[in-house]
Amino acid sequence: MTTKRKAEVSVPIEDENDQLIITPLGAGREVGRSCIVLEYKGKKVMLDCGLHAGRSGPNSLPYFDDVEPDTIDVLLVTHFHIDHAAAVPYYLEHTSFKGRTFMTRPTKGVFRWLATDYIRVTNTSNSDASALYSEADLISAHAKIEEIDVHQQVEVNGIKFTAYNAGHVLGAAMFLIEIAGVKVLYTGDYSREEDRHLVQAENPGVYIHVLITESTYGVQSHHPRVEREREFMTYVREVVRRRGCCLMPVTALGRTQELLLILEEHWSRYAQELEGVPVFFISALGKTGTRLYQAYIMHMNQRIQRQFNRTGRNPFDFKYIKTRTNIAEVPDAGPCVVLASPGMLQNGVSRQLLERWAPRPENGLIITGYSVEGTLARTIVNSPEVIPAFAGGTIPRRMTVKNISFSAHVDYAQNSAFIDEIRAPHVILVHGEENAMKQLRAKITDTYRGSDYEVTVHAPQNTQKVRLHFHGEKMARVMGSLASKVPREGDYTSGILVERDFSYTLVDVSDLHEFTNIAPVVIEQQLCIPYASSYTLLRYHLEQMFGELTLTTERSDSGLAHVLRIYDVVDVCHSSWKSYVEIEWEGNAMNDMVADSVVAIVLNIESSPASVKLTQSSCSHDHSAKSGIVEVDDVSLDASEVASQDLDNCDDSHQIRVSDCEKVISKLALFMQQQFTEVAIADDHSSLVVTLNGLVATIDARTLDITTESHMLRARIAPIIARVRRTMRPLGHHSLPLPEPVPASPLLEKLEDLQLESTPKPINVVDDDDKDMHIDVDSDVDDDEDDDDDDEEEDEAYGDVDDEVDSDTKSDPGAEPDTPAPIKLDLS
Repeated sequence: MTTKRKAEVSVPIEDENDQLIITPLGAGREVGRSCIVLEYKGKKVMLDCGLHAGRSGPNSLPYFDDVEPDTIDVLLVTHFHIDHAAAVPYYLEHTSFKGRTFMTRPTKGVFRWLATDYIRVTNTSNSDASALYSEADLISAHAKIEEIDVHQQVEVNGIKFTAYNAGHVLGAAMFLIEIAGVKVLYTGDYSREEDRHLVQAENPGVYIHVLITESTYGVQSHHPRVEREREFMTYVREVVRRRGCCLMPVTALGRTQELLLILEEHWSRYAQELEGVPVFFISALGKTGTRLYQAYIMHMNQRIQRQFNRTGRNPFDFKYIKTRTNIAEVPDAGPCVVLASPGMLQNGVSRQLLERWAPRPENGLIITGYSVEGTLARTIVNSPEVIPAFAGGTIPRRMTVKNISFSAHVDYAQNSAFIDEIRAPHVILVHGEENAMKQLRAKITDTYRGSDYEVTVHAPQNTQKVRLHFHGEKMARVMGSLASKVPREGDYTSGILVERDFSYTLVDVSDLHEFTNIAPVVIEQQLCIPYASSYTLLRYHLEQMFGELTLTTERSDSGLAHVLRIYDVVDVCHSSWKSYVEIEWEGNAMNDMVADSVVAIVLNIESSPASVKLTQSSCSHDHSAKSGIVEVDDVSLDASEVASQDLDNCDDSHQIRVSDCEKVISKLALFMQQQFTEVAIADDHSSLVVTLNGLVATIDARTLDITTESHMLRARIAPIIARVRRTMRPLGHHSLPLPEPVPASPLLEKLEDLQLESTPKPINVVDDDDKDMHIDVDSDVDDDEDDDDDDEEEDEAYGDVDDEVDSDTKSDPGAEPDTPAPIKLDLS
């Protein structure tokens, strides 16, 4: 009975950084050039950087073009094999990669010599154009590689990674990568079976979100190791007995050392039978590799360490194995046993010996490891009748071929058991041929369908992105004095939350430096606010809000400075020579709130209704007087004196800055053009010239003083200038206390609406006994005369008259300017 698959729940992605993206640049549905890129939260990690053994030159590289090298933060290399590490020098020296590279100590030690052998073989077998890097590139790259020990955790820019034993070859490691709480385990090549010198792969023992595992053998299972060793030695002895040569193509370092231990043990056990049969290990790195394995014996399993301690002899100090760098001592005919590199039979010593021995039937060939598709090792496993010669043509194959794998890759039984132990919700298969990966994916999916283990298996091709959505967990560690008390349910804890590379720490301010290496500092803040009003007004508004203030007065050559301190945290400085107010305070949450309030008050002082009321003052002149003389209680004032007094009340002592004269005179001209027809600005913008019926008046741009010989024209211009002053400076600029408003007399209140007329006339104010006040103005003009004619003559002579003038009050156009026309106004 089949179980219906549960529908997938689509979770909306709120942040693109919540996507974990895994992209194989190599080893995607293929074996070779392993290179996986992991991206999460803006961090990028490259896992392995190898070459394809079945290809040459740039075609053997991973698809580096899919990712910008300078965006990679960390490169982690699992082991030293060509298909996992040989492209590292190219990537470090010939791209823009600027990140950090890590290997285990044995991997770094062996990698240097294995890459050197790769350069030698490549340069001797191919053209110079196929060489990807030089010996100098290798030396430079090797110096940049950093070492990491097994079980050591390293953190780089918020990326945490830990190495675990992988069991594949000496120094091979799995890497557990953690970014923002999401854990990814990359196995690389691994083995769950302990052999003569290596430990088996470890389970990190933590919850894993994503498992990236190899699928080299797909659903195939190996025979037990004991059976494989028996079959191996049986075939070797069979070839030797028939006086043949037994060839084993191997890598220079890695599984070769396991085979050498088996042969050394067997030759020691059957010394009499096998006496005189030489065993050669031919490799340019043969002796170097043996010394490296002797040096790293403490990185191997307990079995070989006990053997070393018991005998006092290094197990890799072989008695029956002859290590050579060339084939000079190898006989043309057997019996003999030869292990030679490379393992894929593409070139080198192993290819030479194969072509020499293939035509003879007494000879034998054992393929001991995994054969990559497209190589001669894969082809010859099928026992073809002829094989291609390296120089061209074909060679007959009569030697026997045996495939006995000692490859330290997990088979299906080991791989599926490990997947079941880890139980990651997402499994990504790499490092396997397409058919093997598809079969393994199908079998894993079918195995756990309908069980309590819900797993999604991915088998991406090269450059195909796997996108997984995670909300990285945010967990804060409480440290220092805050951790001295165990909180109970419902308790609240306050402190400083420090985020660093996706880790969060909650500490008290006093513990900040000890636990986070962050020292608290004092931030002094200063703000300048444009301000043109008086100090008195500033202090008034601040006291209304904050109460009593502390005042400090400083005197200098420039003037007087008043410093007001608010709540003992904020200083407000008003300097008489500056057009702004300075606000200073020590930055923190509370002080910032007080400073914000001060700024709001200062910005609103000039527009505040309270400011307008406090700065208003009564004028001692009449705005609506039409004559040249105003008589009030036997006191006569000339109209020009009234205007002058109005200007005095409007702070005539103030002068405009020279830099502002051009702007002021332009705006003043707009005022004047509303009242007068002929208005001109001087070329140097220092003054304004007003002309009326041949009479000329000059207004200074800085002081707004009026210069004219015409008494009448001065009286006409003066009230306009007074209004201009008040418009420009609505709140007096002096620092003295504001005067109390002076009440206007009832008479002046009655005269408030009168405006100056074009012809000056004497006005007599009469106060009768019955308190009925009126004005008598002599005039010979009849009220019934044509108003329109009078208006036209008046406008032509003096400009427009304000609308407040009574339409019935007219002057005689034919009368002399000094002869007033009688008129009577009742002001009761």
